[in-house]
Amino acid sequence: MNHKNHSSEFFSRLSINKIIVALSFPMLLAFVFFNACTSNEDFANPLDPENLRTSGAPDGLILFAGDKQVRVTWDDTGQEGIKAYRIYRRSTGGADTEFQQVGSVDAPANEFTDTQNLENDRLDASGRLLAYEYRISYVDTNGVETPDPANPPAENEDPRRIWKTALATPSVPPPAPNVTLGDPTDLTIKLFWDGYEFPDDFSIFRVYAALDTQDDKPLRFELIAEPKRDRLYYFDHDFQVDGTRKVYRVAGVDEFGAEAITTITAAVPNVPPAPPKDVRVRYLARSLFNTKYDAVISWTPNTEPDLAGYQLYTRDAAGKLLPRPAVGPKERTFTIPGEDPILVGQSLEFKKYYITAYDDTPGPDGRRDESALVEAKSR
Repeated sequence: MNHKNHSSEFFSRLSINKIIVALSFPMLLAFVFFNACTSNEDFANPLDPENLRTSGAPDGLILFAGDKQVRVTWDDTGQEGIKAYRIYRRSTGGADTEFQQVGSVDAPANEFTDTQNLENDRLDASGRLLAYEYRISYVDTNGVETPDPANPPAENEDPRRIWKTALATPSVPPPAPNVTLGDPTDLTIKLFWDGYEFPDDFSIFRVYAALDTQDDKPLRFELIAEPKRDRLYYFDHDFQVDGTRKVYRVAGVDEFGAEAITTITAAVPNVPPAPPKDVRVRYLARSLFNTKYDAVISWTPNTEPDLAGYQLYTRDAAGKLLPRPAVGPKERTFTIPGEDPILVGQSLEFKKYYITAYDDTPGPDGRRDESALVEAKSR
């Protein structure tokens, strides 16, 4: 018996088996990954009819109750192919147990206010508060509605899919705030509602905002703040350029979620940036054989997002303001080389230097919108 040959044959078979296992394992992982990725249930897309979480209904359904009305809002993803949204409602605790369509809005709208035959503070026979239940669907450009109200997903199906709903009870809301605008401030809109009279069931304020593009497209409001009762103001700093317009809704909200809304439109004023701060100048002699010098000017940079740059100035012997170089918005120091002193009386003196900041929007006169002039202090 040749043990050597048998050993060689054994180890050869062992090596082949190892190779097969080594090759098979990545293939198995790829197979599992492929099956996971090619599943017909796209959980990342809430508008997929096979999505177990949404059944294809638009996500982010939120209701806001008011006086005999309910404002229905949802997330509009901006996805192409959506033509409209449909809103359905039914009553809880009554004979009206089937969902009925109460409205439809064209995309890209993301809200609808239902005022059809709603009652405030509905109670059942035992005194429990009743609500209205809402759900929404979308209609694509081919007229297909998802989810299909004629064949809605049932929670007893396997797999279980859910058409999300939300509940609201209309109620008499607290007083609506009396909103006024504050003083013009660069890239800021100030809202005030001083003197608000608080009811006993007051809960919170809400501030919504929508960019006013002044076209026929629906406004897209977003909740931007929820000030508490001790804060009767809100400052909106979310602007990048002068002249931007927004529409605001400021709501008083009670403990039941009922809102009373005041709407106001405001535009960011066209005002210049703030003047630069901590402006300094150093005079550096260039030679022992003449009076020329370098003027090194420094400042603390501005932080406005629409800042376009800085303008430097000097004054001549007669006091006339003369423009010098303009520098970019990211600069915080600049050197003017080879300057000559000026004759004041019978003495040679260094020039005085100044700086302004300017933004990227022209002023009302069409000229560059510059801040107040700031004199550089000598170090």
